Amino acid sequence: MRRVRETGIPELNDMQRAVLAVRSRSLVLLAPTGSGKTLAFALAMLKRLGPPGAGIAALVLAPSRELAMQIFDVVRPLARGYKTMAMYGGHSFSAESDSVKSAVPDILVATPGRLMDHLSRHTVSIAGVTTLVVDEYDKTLELGFRKEVSGILRHIRNPRFTALTSATRLDELPAFVNASDAEIIDVIAPEVKPQITVVDVPSATRDKLDTLAALLRHVAVPSMVFVNHRESVDRVVSSLTARGITAMAYHGGMEQRDREMAVAAFRAGAVPVLVATDLAARGLDIAGVDAVVHYHLPVDRQAYMHRNGRTARAGAEGSVYVITGPDEVLPDYIVTQHPLYPPMADDTPVTGAWKMLYINAGKREKISRGDIAGFIIKQCGIPVENVGKIIVGADYSLVAVHPADATAIIEKGRSERLKNKRVRFSTF
Repeated sequence: MRRVRETGIPELNDMQRAVLAVRSRSLVLLAPTGSGKTLAFALAMLKRLGPPGAGIAALVLAPSRELAMQIFDVVRPLARGYKTMAMYGGHSFSAESDSVKSAVPDILVATPGRLMDHLSRHTVSIAGVTTLVVDEYDKTLELGFRKEVSGILRHIRNPRFTALTSATRLDELPAFVNASDAEIIDVIAPEVKPQITVVDVPSATRDKLDTLAALLRHVAVPSMVFVNHRESVDRVVSSLTARGITAMAYHGGMEQRDREMAVAAFRAGAVPVLVATDLAARGLDIAGVDAVVHYHLPVDRQAYMHRNGRTARAGAEGSVYVITGPDEVLPDYIVTQHPLYPPMADDTPVTGAWKMLYINAGKREKISRGDIAGFIIKQCGIPVENVGKIIVGADYSLVAVHPADATAIIEKGRSERLKNKRVRFSTF
């Protein structure tokens, strides 16, 4: 529990304690996004690990790169003493292969496609895996990874514990879960359902950009705005930026690193609006999203529900706004409580409470969050309360600071060293 508290979680919730108490060889965890299931299965997995250094003993399969990285970020600090590694598309295959050659991990977090690629090239072995977790199994099926998961399971000789998680109830359990032995923990219940207010926002024109800007000035932020196409994401971000509304893009056409930084800036409160395709509707763990905006109507009921799941996390309250053009008719699965006509004449800027700074050094240069905080607080003389979230990536870092302090920190970075290294601070 000490390591759990070090992550900022004072105590486990009832679901997490129930998962830790499971004695069966199979676990099915049905839990909504935001319920803490990643920590739950991470602790259950670590409880079953033997001594480090015996090869890959625990495998976590995740359907998306974003989810794999989030799981890695949860597991790694809890698993000190064990080597944890992540494998996913968009990341250097050769770097992953070289890392395994230099030190075989004890815990592997991977997407099915990338792991199958490694298995087919014989760059990694999972024959010794004793603990298997398939996270977001429903999404794994939705994305068409059934064949890859089946292929991966054929490489595992003797799993002693198998856990499957899903945000939706399954019609039947997959063959790799022993249905007669599985312990099922179901927390998809009325008491954890989100409290969402759904509002219709009529737009006088087919181009809804003016209405979107007026809405974002009127409602609470942070907000996630969903559109149906990558090109639309970039167009909406450009339009909002021109109107004085700070927004960033998130879609599959972006580099992985750029998507990571966009989410980090949004989480940190430096960017109040994230404009995204449905790629962001699942797999991203972002707390405190006050509003979801459907700029484009969702393609189906499932997309609608997953988008809405970004707000009102873990039973909290949230708002959903559906912008409708003059010729658009709401599908029957969207039921609104009331209409809203935000004032169109308002031109108040919408900006983040923090300013995000970029540093051209990260884990590869042995930079830590403590190093960055110490530099800003001690060498720059910035009060500790003016320093927000710090994210350290492989070859870059991000730090949220009070907007009034950003210029001074950038200037100090030109003349002072961070951990005896010359680095460059710049606005993000």
